[in-house]
Amino acid sequence: MSHALFPAWRPDAGGRESLAAIAARLQAAQPPDGRRLQPRRPNQWHATLCFIGYEARQAATPALLDAFAAVARRIPAHGFKVQRVAYWAQSGAVVALPHASPALQALCDATRDAIRQCGIRPEQATTQPHVTLAHLPRGLPAQAWLDDIDIDCGGDVMRVDRFELLLNPGGHYEALGDWPLTGGPLPVAPEQPRLL
Repeated sequence: MSHALFPAWRPDAGGRESLAAIAARLQAAQPPDGRRLQPRRPNQWHATLCFIGYEARQAATPALLDAFAAVARRIPAHGFKVQRVAYWAQSGAVVALPHASPALQALCDATRDAIRQCGIRPEQATTQPHVTLAHLPRGLPAQAWLDDIDIDCGGDVMRVDRFELLLNPGGHYEALGDWPLTGGPLPVAPEQPRLL
């Protein structure tokens, strides 16, 4: 068992319904080339905000839980739309990728910083939030058929209004903490003035 530990966002009922529609289209569009698509169960769908590590349950200290509570007080509830489905050859993951979301990336960055402030070196920071919908064999060439997946879902927005600290003891996720996002609006990034 991996005992993976990480802060994550999990979709609410509306988000699971939207992702289920995309997953169904994904399965229907799979070409009959013998490569077996292995879908993930809806109760496995999540976006890892920052990956702490394996065999890391001991890192879930009161200080870390307090640091995540502070993150939740700074980051506002927000939403994102899925932009496309992609295949990542290194892991074999078939992922739903959001449109650029400064608030979601800020949540990823803030959880990473909270982990580091507690003296923990995370195994992997998240620079491209995603939800893994399925797996294909690793190392395949680009899967052009994924470009044709209709991900519109009527313009559904995935609501991000909380995050959790999840432990994977094997086959399921155990929430070790849960924080609603209550922060005010994020500051607008300054624009660089044009020189000419």
